[in-house]
Amino acid sequence: MRDIASYLKMSPANVYRFFPSKLALYDELVAQVLENNFPVMQPGSGRFTSAETLREFMLGLHRRVLALMRDEEKIFELLTVADDERWPAFEVHAKRVIDVVAELVEEGVRAREFRQQDILRAAECLCGSTAALWEPKAIKNFHFRRSLITPEDLISFSVEALRNGPSQCWR
Repeated sequence: MRDIASYLKMSPANVYRFFPSKLALYDELVAQVLENNFPVMQPGSGRFTSAETLREFMLGLHRRVLALMRDEEKIFELLTVADDERWPAFEVHAKRVIDVVAELVEEGVRAREFRQQDILRAAECLCGSTAALWEPKAIKNFHFRRSLITPEDLISFSVEALRNGPSQCWR
């Protein structure tokens, strides 16, 4: 409990006072971990194309999840549970990722780098196709397989679909 209190920047007594349940406490811990390790990206720097920015954003997510998996095993396992059980904090994180991707897709459409398409659907398709690289429950399996593709290959393939892919993602 002391470690959790320290991470949340609270005293152990306050932890018990402010959280009605163990799940609420863990969800707040997950929210803090996600906020600290996955800062919101600001699209539109103008230095890179939308495709390049999308690639870097997705690779950055991948690298940060790998770092947590390697360096913070217990925290990573908590994130895996939060992802698997769809805790509110992880759902907010996933939505934030989709929102950033949607902004980048929209920028690419405006710049005529990507074809006209349903922006939100395209963002969800891109995030879904690369989930093995940034969702904790999926990333473990991606790295245990001896795959012929690299994270860069998967991201490039998924981003390229925004230019030349099917006219819509099918559900």
